Amino acid sequence: MKKNSLLLLSILASFSLSACGQAEASKPLSPDSAPSSSEEEGPKPINVFVLSGQSNMEGNTQFDDGHGYLADALEELGIDDADCCYEGIPEVQTSFYEGGAFKIDMGGLRGSNEEDIKAGKFLDTVLGMGADEKQFGPEVGAAYALRSHCSEEEPIYFIKAAFGGSGFTGGGFSKWCWDINSSSSLYTDHLKMFVENNLRLIEEIEGRKPTLKGFLWHQGENDASRSNALKYHDNLSALAGKFREDFADYAIDEDGDNIAFIDCYIFDKGDSDSSKLPSNVTVAEIKILNGAKMEFSEESDMNFIINSSWQYDGGMCLQVNESASGVDHGGVGGQHYWARDMFRLGMAYADVILENGLLD
Repeated sequence: MKKNSLLLLSILASFSLSACGQAEASKPLSPDSAPSSSEEEGPKPINVFVLSGQSNMEGNTQFDDGHGYLADALEELGIDDADCCYEGIPEVQTSFYEGGAFKIDMGGLRGSNEEDIKAGKFLDTVLGMGADEKQFGPEVGAAYALRSHCSEEEPIYFIKAAFGGSGFTGGGFSKWCWDINSSSSLYTDHLKMFVENNLRLIEEIEGRKPTLKGFLWHQGENDASRSNALKYHDNLSALAGKFREDFADYAIDEDGDNIAFIDCYIFDKGDSDSSKLPSNVTVAEIKILNGAKMEFSEESDMNFIINSSWQYDGGMCLQVNESASGVDHGGVGGQHYWARDMFRLGMAYADVILENGLLD
């Protein structure tokens, strides 16, 4: 069965993953043929995932700021064991480097390594790894859902480099873009460099080579106009292909095609084509962009799409702040997820990882 069909990612499914992952029964070995524990399995892989994209991956969702947005959301979702998100999740280590794309030249980027953000530094995954110390991205919900599948001694590593206001073409907020052929390419000059630095850092920490299992992507709001949306499939395919080529040495069997690419639809709620959603485009134009994401997801068993949609059957209906300013349920400004749904989004990424054996 193709693994990347649209996923019905309910929040309850996220809670039960660890309990339902049963191994298929097999014939018992005789005592003479049973391998010793040292022969049975070698060292477990050091699982690494890269997180990138624009502002919803960067994290423009407030968790508190005196209003307890996430605490209220967790209560609504029936989650009562999420103190680790506030205290830090040592089982999942995150190194982050991010900010608005327009801040690259102006200054104002932030990261886990405050002395040299491009060098990277791994910390326990915790709230506050977003656009500022009061905000968070999908890394927290993902780490919460994955923490029981790893340990402090054998953690999962997240390498996060995301830039708000970024698209595949320059202009608007910044000259910087995701076009791999641009002279101001976010991929070439920022993401690739940061991933390389952190893979070397993991190797220093662990004493052996890590395995790059997946690329988690959330981007598209800045490409939703018709002219850009029509080019989105080719741009996305080029980016994913270049990433897989550049980091093939860290993939399973040193084959970059074994690196999963996990994408997510952008917000598409609207009652008619006259509805103005990200970047003042119509719902019809957003459908073109999300359709390009769907098309790409169907081209490989290692391409996946999270059905966060309001338009497609079974979608999660993730909600964003639709106003141009202010904070709505934690979402800052326009098109940024509510605290409830930023957390759900992170858990959805974890669902894809777990349901498709990406930690094996």
